[in-house]
Parts: sequence; structure tokens; C-alpha cells
Amino acid sequence: MSDANSSPPEGVAEPKRSRVWIGLLAEAPYFAIVIIGVVGVCWTSLFRTPTATYWVVMTPITALLCIAVGWRNLPQGRGRLEMVAIQFGQWAAILAAMYLIYVSNVRGLVTSPALGSMLLTLLALGVFVAGLDLRAWKLCVAGVFLAIAVPLVTWFEQAALFLFLIGAVLIMLGVLLWWGRAKLSADRG
Repeated sequence: MSDANSSPPEGVAEPKRSRVWIGLLAEAPYFAIVIIGVVGVCWTSLFRTPTATYWVVMTPITALLCIAVGWRNLPQGRGRLEMVAIQFGQWAAILAAMYLIYVSNVRGLVTSPALGSMLLTLLALGVFVAGLDLRAWKLCVAGVFLAIAVPLVTWFEQAALFLFLIGAVLIMLGVLLWWGRAKLSADRG
């Protein structure tokens, strides 16, 4: 007979650990989108330099993260290809709008923080719309967080630290939620 207090064989503990890491990896796109937004907001608020290049580079990265979320939630086949085509179209429109805003400011009529806020608004809109299209509520939440960041940057001169703290708290809450769920499923299993 085996002892009730004896530890399980090593081969049993490993699959549970790998499930935990897979669960964290599944949440990574949402954390990455929030981090992209927080870094952009901090850059806009602290350095007061043109941030258009940052947003134009981060928009395709955000699009790829949204596509990864959609890819994971759809079964193999034509639906995935249609989702990728729709996402590319949506994100190309967002990128084109960013370019048009940037080009229209050739004479420097808009300040760098205002230009960064406009580009962040477009990115937030893109993330939110992608969340609606992909039926991924976590993407919608990330888009809302980015959208809320826009007025905070406008209203508060020193909003960068505040937004960084909010982003850090959101990420920590997500990690704690993930850890608690993993721990609960490990205790059940």
C-alpha cells in the first residue's frame, strides 16, 4: 500500500507545471499589448519627443498579437485564413490613418504629446475592434485600458508614473489570477 502523504512520482508533477506555463503563455498577448501602450504613454509623457515612429512600429506588432489570439481560438481551416485577412485589412486601415495624421502635421501644428495621444487613440480603437471581431473580451479590455490612458496623459502632466503603476497592477493581477487558477486546478487534479 502506498502512503497517503507520499509525494507523487516525478513524471506526474511535470505535466502540471507545463500546463501552468502554457496558461501563462496564453495570457502573454494581452500583457504585451498593455505593456506596449504603457511604454508609449510613458514615452509621450516623459520625453516630449515625437512618438509617431514608436506607434507605427508597434501597430504591426499589436496586429500580430491580435492575430495570434484569433488563431488560437479558431479551428483549422478557411476560418483562420479569413480571420487573418480581415485583421490585416483592419490593421492596415489603422496604420494608414496613423500615417495620414502624421503627414498632416508636416508644419508642426500639433505638439508631440498631442500627436502621440492621437496615435494611441487609434491603436486603442484597433485593439478594441479586433477584440470585438475576434470575440475576445480580453482584447476589448486591453483596448479600453489604452483608450483610458489617452485622457490621463492629456489631463495629467506627470501621468507616466501613474499609468505605469496601473499597468503594473493590471499585469500583477493577471499573473495572480493565472497563478491562483493554476494552483486551484493543480489541487483538484
